[in-house]
Amino acid sequence: MSYILLGAAVLLLIGCRPFLRDFHDDYISRDQTQCINGFFVLLVFMRHFEQYIKPAEPDMLYICFSRNMNQLIVVPFLFYSGYGIMLSVQKKGSGYVCSIMTKRFPRLLIHFMLAVTLFWITGICMNRFPPIEKVLLSMIGWDGLGNSNWYIFDTLILYIFTFIGCIIFRKKPWAAVTSILLLTIGFMVVMSMFKPRYWYNTCIAYPLGIAFALVDKSWLALCKKRLYMYGVLWLGAAVLLTCGYLTKKNIFGFEVLVIGFILMMLAVTMKLKTGNPVLRFLGKYVFEIYILQRIPMLIFKGVLPDNYLYMGICFAITIAAAVLFRLLTDRLDTIPSLLMKKLS
Repeated sequence: MSYILLGAAVLLLIGCRPFLRDFHDDYISRDQTQCINGFFVLLVFMRHFEQYIKPAEPDMLYICFSRNMNQLIVVPFLFYSGYGIMLSVQKKGSGYVCSIMTKRFPRLLIHFMLAVTLFWITGICMNRFPPIEKVLLSMIGWDGLGNSNWYIFDTLILYIFTFIGCIIFRKKPWAAVTSILLLTIGFMVVMSMFKPRYWYNTCIAYPLGIAFALVDKSWLALCKKRLYMYGVLWLGAAVLLTCGYLTKKNIFGFEVLVIGFILMMLAVTMKLKTGNPVLRFLGKYVFEIYILQRIPMLIFKGVLPDNYLYMGICFAITIAAAVLFRLLTDRLDTIPSLLMKKLS
């Protein structure tokens, strides 16, 4: 898997454009974040695949990388998600805030439940018959049927917090951000009583993304006006990453690590534009790749003797399934509006 990791790194560099004298104005645009998310969902695929094989000695480079990255590989998803939602709230106002609970939340939940149903059917075909309580809890992400679930559960909760904060503080964006941050911290405390740490230790990236949406343009303008501020960004990232890495076994230390990783990510993308079409494609299907990838991993576990063949087949099936799943869910998403038209 070390060779696959190196290949992913090369893929990230292909199509990159450095900004040596100036800054990349669209460093956090949709196109840019899709490419970055595409790279990290590839890392998530590798991280999950690792759980289904016995790593060989050539895989040690990847194993070292994976252990050190840990949950940081999902930080971009949460940070960019929070950023994108707050950007939409600023542009579209209260109408969009309401749509978080009337459209975005139910859409994600229904898509997730559909994916869980596929895992349920797969399990039955493999002579696995989970109790109905487990199936029902899996439908909301609290439990799992072999699928990845914690990230979706957290995302649904964060959507609720966003709705609450933005509804209560409609014309006070910083008050809304503060409330979402406090609710997220409270959620992390509560979750620590019921679930392992990986369930909640990256959630802080979401409200940080929401907060950054309020300052991104002014921050870029400040860096252009006072170049040393960009150096301050790098220094802050280096200090926080170092301190966080040394204390990451402590939950507070890990949160420092998350913040440092976000700052480092911003510092890099302000000077380096990614533009790889493969990563852009993967970035468009983050949810589908994330939620479906374990199905072929479960089906072909122990069947194929070669890990690279096993991984290649799982990846190909995942991509095909992701595209088909998107086509299906896109059709499903149009049903409510079609019904409304017929009723009217």
